[in-house]
Amino acid sequence: MFGPRQVGEIIIGTTAAAQTTIATFIASAADKSVVVLSSDGASAPLAKESFKLYQKTGGDATKNLNYEFSDTIEPRYVERVTCQPYAPEVQKLVTYTVVSVPTAATGEVTYEAEIRLYNDGGSLSPENFAVIGGYYVATTADTTTTIKDGLVLSLQRNLLKRGNSELTVLSTGAATFTVEGKYQSVVPGKIIGKQIEFDALAKSFSNAYSLTTLSQNLGILTVVTTTPPKPGMGTGKHAVNYEWFVKGYKYDPARQVGYPADFATPYYASEAGLYNVIQIIYYGQRNETSVERQYKVLSIYMDKVTATPNSTNAATNTILDAIRVAVQDFAFVPPVLPVV
Repeated sequence: MFGPRQVGEIIIGTTAAAQTTIATFIASAADKSVVVLSSDGASAPLAKESFKLYQKTGGDATKNLNYEFSDTIEPRYVERVTCQPYAPEVQKLVTYTVVSVPTAATGEVTYEAEIRLYNDGGSLSPENFAVIGGYYVATTADTTTTIKDGLVLSLQRNLLKRGNSELTVLSTGAATFTVEGKYQSVVPGKIIGKQIEFDALAKSFSNAYSLTTLSQNLGILTVVTTTPPKPGMGTGKHAVNYEWFVKGYKYDPARQVGYPADFATPYYASEAGLYNVIQIIYYGQRNETSVERQYKVLSIYMDKVTATPNSTNAATNTILDAIRVAVQDFAFVPPVLPVV
């Protein structure tokens, strides 16, 4: 959930501009370039000098719509600066293994691969979940492969009835198969693209009625988590969601409720982006008599474009260096990212 303490802003770019004045930046900087300049726009920021971030856009230059800018930041009011390198989103992956087949002692055995899918239907609550099962009734004539194939087919058919947009079930060996969360796309302001969250259970029960075996899990189907999930850092999905959220501070907070007489809000984040994220946490003093500080967060998303090599971190480091010059003695600025 996004929630700056009071105000959030965002600057999005791919490269660090070489220009050192606002006039030359607006006139000649390339689209998607970012620069740190003194608040008067006359030079690169000096030590302890107020500054702004500027972003070049592909807007109409004749209407001065070809750049964005942040609020003025006073170095003495900066509390901290953070930088997180891009990290990809990783989907949860579990592996099921059919350990053995039914025996004469067990008779027919029902194998069940059970998936407990959380936040069912976009509820955003782990208390709302759906149970999706794959089943296969095996006899002593079955092999671990036929049992595995039956479970895979059953799970795939049950997922297909739900739209087939949540999990991928794949056969990976003679007695093994995997279940993996599917990537969820984002629609700004409507669908946040939350990762698929699920737990996996493995069950196997004898169909023969016996007081000793009734409801006893035989343990001949197992499941382990092969890859734990990770939401990632600076993913395009996160950037799209966050930009939509904070643009309400600068542009139209009502977001099209007055259509067609509303404001067109420009958006620059891409779901395909790979963003290093710099955040400047600072505040402004009240003009009137008050002890309350007006907190703000400026987020700078620098698109690496490609995850490797590390040389794509160079633009992020240029921005960090400029911020470091301005806020020295007032706040810690993290070290630069690796470039080799």
